Amino acid sequence: MRLTGLDWTFVTTGLPDAVAAARERAETASSAGGKDLDVVLMGGGATVGSALDAGLVDTLSLHLAPVVLGAGAPLFTGGAPRTLVQRGVTATSTATHLTYEVLRARP
Repeated sequence: MRLTGLDWTFVTTGLPDAVAAARERAETASSAGGKDLDVVLMGGGATVGSALDAGLVDTLSLHLAPVVLGAGAPLFTGGAPRTLVQRGVTATSTATHLTYEVLRARP
């Protein structure tokens, strides 16, 4: 699926501010369009790991492709423990797509 008609906003004050701005825009657009919209965060291990550690992720979608790159940033680096509940797996000839619900730790 190719995303089209996207509206980009660059936020340079940190990941929590960027997600808050995206949520605000999604809520505004949802109200105007009459349908719920999601905020999608894309990035490598450092970005996604930071978002997980900050509690900003509800659903985690991983796309595993059989390509050896030789290096990279790990997604899980030992931050706060989290529980992931698998909600979907789709295997294709080029990748396996995994969807997890991220459960919040109880205080």
